[in-house]
Amino acid sequence: MIDKIIISAVLGTLGYNGLFPDPPQPLTPWQLQVKAKEGSKSEVCNKKKKSKTVKQLCKRWGKHDA
Repeated sequence: MIDKIIISAVLGTLGYNGLFPDPPQPLTPWQLQVKAKEGSKSEVCNKKKKSKTVKQLCKRWGKHDA
């Protein structure tokens, strides 16, 4: 009986620690800039009406929604 209590306590502790991982580190200024550029590119490429130039840019950027 004591074996089962010890095993359940160990497994419960391990499971509890796995449920709450460490919070993510804040993004660096360079990472924020890259994220903002990607968001801007996606926003432009996801619009319904696009000019020929925008379609070409989206293809170059790898946003094949064009």
